[in-house]
Amino acid sequence: MPDTTTFGSGGGGDHVRGLKKGPLLAAVAVPVLFAVFGTILVGGSGLEWYEQLKKPGFVVPLGIFYLVGALYYVLFAVVLYRVLSRVGDARGRAISLGLALGVMLLNELWNYAFFGLRSTLAGFLGIVVFLVLLTALVAALLRYERFSAVLVVPYYLWVLLYDLAWTYELWRLN
Repeated sequence: MPDTTTFGSGGGGDHVRGLKKGPLLAAVAVPVLFAVFGTILVGGSGLEWYEQLKKPGFVVPLGIFYLVGALYYVLFAVVLYRVLSRVGDARGRAISLGLALGVMLLNELWNYAFFGLRSTLAGFLGIVVFLVLLTALVAALLRYERFSAVLVVPYYLWVLLYDLAWTYELWRLN
């Protein structure tokens, strides 16, 4: 029988306050590593370029983008944890995990394509590709980890209804 001792209860165990340590560590580390990777790819000069672009009338303040970005990394940490710890079907876990990691990689590559290359066209086309993979992730999660799918839907709607239009308009205007 597996040890279910929780952290801080006097025994070591493989759980931290009821959470499984291995999946928890992976779920926290992976988004942090992707964020670091994305920062290295882009560097710091992209915002100066972005500020000079003509923007659509519906652009949200930069602070909202930062908030959505922070929530994105927390969201994917939760999704990764739930996939790793709750999806019992090995195939379903592999598909869901692979798609989640693919979405996270494309997110960082999008930042590079848009900010690093300073290309509104690459930003628009990148969002289209990103949306395709994000759609596949939501579909997989609906099958294998429904609660995570529900968590991802608001972000999905942000990308579909805002990011897609925003990147298109940036490309069109510039």
